[in-house]
Amino acid sequence: MSLDRPKKRFSQNFLVDLDIAQKIVELLELSAGDVVFEIGAGRGVLTEIVANTEVNLFSFEIDRHLIPQLHSKFWKYPKVKIINRDFLRVIPSEWHRGAFKLIGNIPYDITSPVIDWIIQNRHLIKKAVITAQTELAERISSGPGSKHWAPISIFSQLFFDIRIALQISSKSFYPSPRVKSSTLVFVPKEEWQIEHWKEFEKIVRISFRQRRKLLANNLLGIDGVTKELLKDIFERLGFEKNIRAENVDIKGFIALTEMISNIS
Repeated sequence: MSLDRPKKRFSQNFLVDLDIAQKIVELLELSAGDVVFEIGAGRGVLTEIVANTEVNLFSFEIDRHLIPQLHSKFWKYPKVKIINRDFLRVIPSEWHRGAFKLIGNIPYDITSPVIDWIIQNRHLIKKAVITAQTELAERISSGPGSKHWAPISIFSQLFFDIRIALQISSKSFYPSPRVKSSTLVFVPKEEWQIEHWKEFEKIVRISFRQRRKLLANNLLGIDGVTKELLKDIFERLGFEKNIRAENVDIKGFIALTEMISNIS
């Protein structure tokens, strides 16, 4: 068996469509002096396009069996470093001190952890271009009022403007996944100011715990929160009594958090 065959334990689906790969890299808007981190080199399709722009590239690949092939392919590129490392364990400062751009086709089962990594390292990221399962991409990029609006949407959009830039056919990958893929573009923005971060995170997650339930009913799961308290808060915020979490925007969740934190 070939060592570079896709492995189920790594959820590997290698990008094979060169035209799509070129479009993905173009979204990163690379220029001289840029530093790029790549999430999973795979067979090096994106890696090669980025390498030919002559930027500094750190490409992290978890599958040790792919490393010899990648080293053989990119040894002539002095600005490319192929690193056998689980990207989720990467500490940016160990490889580069300063800002960088991020690119990668993410295995579908680690999309949420990668988004968490991006949020944790947001102050270093100049731009990110990430390809993921369409269902998750829609959830990450959606807005309030959408069936896709969720905690991951809110936590991502606290720090980034996010849009879906490409829809990608499953035929662009080998093996072809059973789900559609989309490419997301993350651009840093001015952060929302949140005084009670832990409470905010807790309230957002509880609010979506049971999507079909009214927001008030979900919030009653918080210690010290009563129907009377929520009635008063909802009136002050202008919330309808039968509002659901999917209809509350980021500003609304911040205001809700501050009121619950200050009153309860």
